[in-house]
This record gives sequence, structure tokens and C-alpha cells, in this order.
Amino acid sequence: MTEGTASRERERLAVALPTLTLDTSTEPATVTGTLWLDSGIGFSVDLRIPNGYPEGIPRLYCRREEIPWIVDRHVVGSGVACLCVSSEYRLHWPRGSDLTDFLKCFVVPYFARQAYYQTHGQWPPGQERSHGAVGIVESFSDTLSELGSPGVATIERFLIMLASPGHPKASDPCPCGSGKKIRKCHRRLVWTLRNNVDPQLARNDLSLLRQSQSRPVSPSA
Repeated sequence: MTEGTASRERERLAVALPTLTLDTSTEPATVTGTLWLDSGIGFSVDLRIPNGYPEGIPRLYCRREEIPWIVDRHVVGSGVACLCVSSEYRLHWPRGSDLTDFLKCFVVPYFARQAYYQTHGQWPPGQERSHGAVGIVESFSDTLSELGSPGVATIERFLIMLASPGHPKASDPCPCGSGKKIRKCHRRLVWTLRNNVDPQLARNDLSLLRQSQSRPVSPSA
């Protein structure tokens, strides 16, 4: 992270989330501190910034004493918070956004849901995303809502397109499955997704979805 970028990030962070601090002297750079919610509950923030930022996605690490490191609490591996489906990151945090945007978009809602769970023993109504392939289907059902109720086969076709590094041709078949060419079908949707979804993140989701094929997650379409 350049010094100019770090300075701008610190300035905005100090105004929007003053209890958090950006430290670029560490490897990787981190945002740390206590994030206080409107409910009065506070969570420790350990947001690790990838080398080469603003490319790459920051990772939030949870403290085991605050949030159990179990999949049912949306924590994986060695305390990494599962903030969303991989392909969703750039849809909600497009290039040009900053760390304050990331914290407000993903981290604050994540901790708010965790606080609700701690108080009520369940997730806020309608706000829990399932794990693994089921969560991917739920995510893309929202993203592809203009298609109606896309099934697994449709979602897989979109992920195959998004996992490819280049842009599809306007003359290629639309991944919606209509048989029409992209330019005569869902051109705007395809271009919006292609411009915002990182191919590597799409490959991650495609791999998880394919691993579930022996255990269908919803009817195909």
C-alpha cells in the first residue's frame, strides 16, 4: 500500500470508524481496534490487508473468545470470518472502494448478526446465508433474480463464464440457457457481472458447486 493510499485510508477511517486504526508497519498491513455496535456490544477487529492492495480481498480474523471458530458461526479455518460468497465481494465492494467501505459493507453487518445470535441464540430473520454450495445457490439466486428462479445448472453456466479470464463475445450463447446470443438476451447482466466478479473468486465458487453435484442442492433448470 502506497503512503498516499494509506494516508487517504486513515483520514476516512478516522472520521467514519474512529475506534479503528490502520497499521502499515506490519506485514500484512492491518486494521485493528474495537468495533462498537449500536447495541453497545463491541468486537475486536483484525482485518488483514493483502499485499498489492487495493487488488485482493481483505480478510477478517475473529477472536475465539468472542466468536466460536465453527462453520455454524460463519468462521472457517484459523478464525477467518466467512463474510459472503466469494463471487459477491466485488459486486458489493467494487474497485475504487476503500477499507472503510469494506468495513461498513461486510464487517459491521457480520458483527451485528453475531451480536444478535449471542443475544437470541439464532440469526436475525432472513439474514443468514447457508454454507458451501447451498450458500452459493442462494447468493446467485439473488444476483440473477431477473431470471426468475434460476436453478443449479443456470448458476453453473454463469459461474463457468465468470471463471474464464476474458470477456465473453456478444455472439456467444447467453448463460441463462435461452439459446439466444448474449447481445440479444441478458447482455447488461452478463457485462455487469463480468466487469465486477474476479475470475479466481468465481473459480472458487464453481469448484464448491461442482463438488456438491453428487448431492444436489436444488432442482436444475
